[in-house]
Amino acid sequence: MIKAIDFFSGAGGLTRGLLDAGVQVCAGVDLDSSLAQTYNDNNKPSIFLKRDIKDVNIHLLRQRLGITDTDAVLYAACSPCQPFSTLNNKSQRRNEKSVASEVVRRSLLLDFARVVEDCPPDFILVENVPGLGREEGKDVFDEFLRIIATCGFAPENMFTGRLDAAYYGVPQVRKRFILLASRHGAVQPPVKDKEQMKLKGQLERFTKIEAGQHDEKTLNHVTRPLAPHHRRIVESVPRNGGSRRDVKDTSILLKCHQDKPNVHKDVFGRMSWEKPSPTLTCRCTEVYCGRFTHPDQDRGISQREAAAIQTFPDDYKFYGNFTQISRQIGNAVPVNFAKRLGEAILKTNASRHAHVYAPTLDLR
Repeated sequence: MIKAIDFFSGAGGLTRGLLDAGVQVCAGVDLDSSLAQTYNDNNKPSIFLKRDIKDVNIHLLRQRLGITDTDAVLYAACSPCQPFSTLNNKSQRRNEKSVASEVVRRSLLLDFARVVEDCPPDFILVENVPGLGREEGKDVFDEFLRIIATCGFAPENMFTGRLDAAYYGVPQVRKRFILLASRHGAVQPPVKDKEQMKLKGQLERFTKIEAGQHDEKTLNHVTRPLAPHHRRIVESVPRNGGSRRDVKDTSILLKCHQDKPNVHKDVFGRMSWEKPSPTLTCRCTEVYCGRFTHPDQDRGISQREAAAIQTFPDDYKFYGNFTQISRQIGNAVPVNFAKRLGEAILKTNASRHAHVYAPTLDLR
């Protein structure tokens, strides 16, 4: 058995996946108190703890959670990814406030490293956007590696790489930088599926609804209303993967898209049944924020459908206002992806004990 603490837990996607894999997640730690009800209601017996990572006393936290020195322990961290996002780095204008906020966020991974340094676990799991391992975040990541190396996490016992959740049981292209590290031998990533998982088969079970409607028989099956001019665009985009560039009457498009048709070309696009969905974001229910229009219906995907794409169970209930819930879903680690990562760590732990405790056969 492995006991875990999920830092920057969000609404619990990583926690739910680890629990499903068989990891005993003791707590989710996050600064945003609006996540508490969603996390607590869906991840028992794990509990939500509002904490700033900078203020975490890991020794007291482990004591409170009943984690002892003899337990195998995993620390997981999915720190806010905006500072390492290529989209973020393409922004041409940043005011002083946003720059200050980015500095704080860049430090979060190193704050997590200091938690590791104060009381090293047996295993570490880090999930972030691909930019963490590239130029955008190389300085921070190199310092992170330097710190955890002093705690016994040798480079040869780590996996670092970019994995696409679409090859790990998730109907969504979601490329993420993953670090799996062990103090007890090499850890291997989960085995990649041969093909990406397609969207077809994931959304058809939900009741057909209009934009701005809520099917109260299904948890969180609610959609954003559409402004009249947005509705005209959506209705003109061909079903099943169509793009706004397929709209014949370009006069109905937004002025910015008429002037620059190749800018943000996925905006108002439809998802395709024959492909995984694009990467969901915290605004994944807005048709004007990406290819987030339903494949067949003239609306953005509902929050329940977004949760299904993130492979949350249908009985996973989200709490908050519409914007808060969309953010909880879009920012989450897909549950099935998290489960596969958890299984990889459990396999490493099992190998460790098999090596230590396997009886020696006398073949004389």
